[in-house]
Amino acid sequence: MLKNSKQWSLGLATWTMIFSCVTMTNAQELTIGSKAPKLDIEHWVSNGHDKFKPVTEFQTGKVYVVEFWATWCGPCVMSMPHLAATQEKYLEKGVQLISVSDEDLETVEGFLKKPVKGAEKDDTENTYGKLTSAYCLTTDPDKSVNADYMEAAGQNGIPTCFIVGKSGQIEWIGHPMSMDDPLEKVVEGKWDRDAYLKEFRKEQKRELLFAKVSRPMRSGNLQAALKVLAQAREEADGDADTIAVIEDLEFRVNASSAMNKLQGGDIDDALAEIDAISKTAKPEQKQMLLIASCKALVGIVVKSGERDSQAAKTLSDITESKETDASTLNELAWSVYEAASENDQFSKPLIAAATVAAEKAVAKEPDNGPILDTLAHLTYLAGNLDRAIELQTKAIKSAPDQLKEDMQAFLDELKKEKASALIKK
Repeated sequence: MLKNSKQWSLGLATWTMIFSCVTMTNAQELTIGSKAPKLDIEHWVSNGHDKFKPVTEFQTGKVYVVEFWATWCGPCVMSMPHLAATQEKYLEKGVQLISVSDEDLETVEGFLKKPVKGAEKDDTENTYGKLTSAYCLTTDPDKSVNADYMEAAGQNGIPTCFIVGKSGQIEWIGHPMSMDDPLEKVVEGKWDRDAYLKEFRKEQKRELLFAKVSRPMRSGNLQAALKVLAQAREEADGDADTIAVIEDLEFRVNASSAMNKLQGGDIDDALAEIDAISKTAKPEQKQMLLIASCKALVGIVVKSGERDSQAAKTLSDITESKETDASTLNELAWSVYEAASENDQFSKPLIAAATVAAEKAVAKEPDNGPILDTLAHLTYLAGNLDRAIELQTKAIKSAPDQLKEDMQAFLDELKKEKASALIKK
């Protein structure tokens, strides 16, 4: 069963990726107030229903939004309706929105033929091509525009927007879902660029620090990473925000060693390191370590049947913690259910701990369909068929539409089993 809310909030992969996703260059050439680079885009796929022409240089007096996206990027695709609405809103004020992918033309054109997610099955005209036709959607496979903007500005994640103001300068950089207020102020001539620049510079420094730490981390040189952070602490000059970032990165560097050992199966050493780190960690950091430990231990139980009491104890500690939210409890409980449903001899103490976690998740969010569904599955596993039916019936009523079909199938199975039991009596 696919469950939107049941992906791990912190899996082991998170720790291996945490220092390997930065592609920022050493020199940050583009920032707020910089002159916007020319656009050398290879393919202009749509042009806002012929309302716009391809742009190379920005015209004085006009406002532009240059957005970077990709067909594989879920948040980019989710931002498309907002981009289309934004273009329509500012069309009469001369704003031109230009969306740039660095994929090949065939890939982009193939994506645009797909129906918009959530559209009715028989609505074949509601495609991403139609949706994005409201603005200028483009692709630049040689990545020159990406280099001039994303790399030059030290931006390592998409979607990212650059607002180019009436003077041809970069006014704002950020996620397209956050651009409404700055765009309105830029268009109306009320944008305080200098004030925003101060905050943006701080963010760029943080990103640069993250990049510097990521390099030695990728090669496993923890001491070099910590040395970078020690130097950054000296240069922070007591700035509280910067110090907080440094402390968080120091925690992650130290924790990554334990996470790598968890992945490699060196459980005892990993747990010993986690215990040592936890003594000075903040509550939310301790929670991260506990969750990672719990998943590793559950994995061992699945593979070998060993350490089940330790896994159950760790899950119980997470359940009892005030820091644990309903979503995390749900994720952990569901992972145990999935393992137990495939093994009749699965650890009863761990199933019991998962059931308690699910009960607490429901207590926190009593009308959350997916969470109720998890408890229904575990309750059924424990042999309480009547309560499982009751919980699953309630779960379906409050579940997202995309999950109801699978949930109903499980409820039908429960009712069928109930009917069969009654006939036997």
